[in-house]
Amino acid sequence: MDKALVITLGTGPGVESGIARSIQVNHPDTIRFIATSESASTINRVETKLGYRLTSGEPCLIEDGDDVEDCWATTDQLICSLIGVGCQPQDIFVDFTSGTKAMSAGAVLAAIGRECSGLVYVTGKRGPDSRVISGTERVITVAPYRIFIESRRRLVRDFFNAFQYEACLSLIREVRSRAADLELQEESNRLENLVSAYSKWDRFDHRAALNYFKQLPREWSKKWHIDMSHSKEIVSRIARQQECYGETADTKDKYSVEILADLLVNAGRRAHEGKYDDAIARLYRATELIAQMLLARQGIDTSNVKLEELTPKMQQEYQKSDEPIKLGQEKAYLLLETLVEGAGKHYRDNKNLRNYLSKRNSSILAHGIEPMSKSAFEELNRETHNLALSAFPNIGSLEHKCGFPRLELI
Repeated sequence: MDKALVITLGTGPGVESGIARSIQVNHPDTIRFIATSESASTINRVETKLGYRLTSGEPCLIEDGDDVEDCWATTDQLICSLIGVGCQPQDIFVDFTSGTKAMSAGAVLAAIGRECSGLVYVTGKRGPDSRVISGTERVITVAPYRIFIESRRRLVRDFFNAFQYEACLSLIREVRSRAADLELQEESNRLENLVSAYSKWDRFDHRAALNYFKQLPREWSKKWHIDMSHSKEIVSRIARQQECYGETADTKDKYSVEILADLLVNAGRRAHEGKYDDAIARLYRATELIAQMLLARQGIDTSNVKLEELTPKMQQEYQKSDEPIKLGQEKAYLLLETLVEGAGKHYRDNKNLRNYLSKRNSSILAHGIEPMSKSAFEELNRETHNLALSAFPNIGSLEHKCGFPRLELI
């Protein structure tokens, strides 16, 4: 891709030497100048110094060379125009050596804001007037990648704390591609493992999450000011329970209280994002799960119920069916109530809970097209938690451990 060089123009004696030297060293394919009406004529002096005409086009004029914001806006607009015609930010360099201090500051701010590849300035041996002596110029190019990386780190922190894990991973990979030293490369790798762990957990892939947690050294938790101890504990317990069920296929091993707590907290995260349809769908599933868990403790699998496990009345309903008996939410709680389970009666008597569960049917994620509201989530969330507590009194402490910690990079 063609290399572009943006140059601020001053009016002082000898500035043309430094600009000419910058052009000679950088060998740009495209040159564009930022100038005031007073400094625009400096281009002629630069061309005389170079010994040939420049095809730089008309300079972009700044109305007030002492207005930093105006200087930034003009330079930013120029950089955007270069990007608009096909230049990539990594192919754009900005020389801020000459011009007013405001012009230099504005040019640097624009270059950093648009993530240009390099900041260029000319130095050398200085005379009594503090100006660089012609013929001693040295062109210095600074890649401000550390500034970019620090801004990306802050964005990673903010996205992580807002549960936007895919955005985090995209930023981390971008940082790693720009990182020039091993320490930053290592940090990027660790951050990717951290974010991947919570991303997998957020999608209920507990085994994959556990694998990522195992790759994170304990000292990194201190460096990032993040306490992952509860996270590892809960994910490990859920993963072990899943492995246990995979080995035994025993209905009593199918569910754990930790998975219910995890589902409830996950619903809270979706509500925090304003995704109330998603949150309510999870609460609906949690309500169903409570009945499945309580029946599983008695060896009854709601996805494959034996006829003799049903009440006499329910047996009459299903005895002619050749298909495996599967119990939905209502029938599962009816069976629980018959088996003298407190949660079954709690469900049957709680009209408010059942009312909000029925409202979920109008959600786009169920059978309707109506968006769910924050108030509907809050009501159903309260009632679902009350139901969960009636069945599993320790659910509150487990929910605390299922909460995702905040990330504070330093």
